[in-house]
Amino acid sequence: MRNKNGIKKTLFIFVMCLTHSFCFAQTKNSIPLKNQCVIDTVLKYGQKISPTYQKAVCTELVIKIIEKFYVLDKTDKSRIRIITNQDIPTLLNNNSSITKGVYYALTTKGIGIPIDNLQEVLAGDFVQFWTDTQSWGHCGIVKSIDYETNTMLLYSSFPTTNGYGVQNFNIPQYCWFVRLK
Repeated sequence: MRNKNGIKKTLFIFVMCLTHSFCFAQTKNSIPLKNQCVIDTVLKYGQKISPTYQKAVCTELVIKIIEKFYVLDKTDKSRIRIITNQDIPTLLNNNSSITKGVYYALTTKGIGIPIDNLQEVLAGDFVQFWTDTQSWGHCGIVKSIDYETNTMLLYSSFPTTNGYGVQNFNIPQYCWFVRLK
């Protein structure tokens, strides 16, 4: 007889397989299948998760999408939310892992592949960035990258989209990309 945790884990895996069966078909645009699953998931659930920015800010959208694939604990969520009383510009200047949000959470947990070369970023990768003025940060899921203009389109929850939407951003100096394993 399985214990409750074993049954819950088995049930979780079964539900995830059913929920995401639509994304295991061969992708036509040469991105990893998991990335296509992430895109399919944000397209399916993004509006439900973040119907307004007040209901779910960027970190909450990212957490809810990742939770469709992996269990996140309190520490993982705090890392994504960048919960700290420390000065963000000082942390950024000291290359602190705290400021790397989703990148830090996923790579530390062992479920994320760091993408340190901008030329290797693909649709479906996650990103955490801070503006060049270091006055605010944001996270989301890459829809596309334009290397010529140094911009990225993100699926995210943002004030100007009043929740879930697609928004264009410049790629700043403080920017980290990570791919789900």
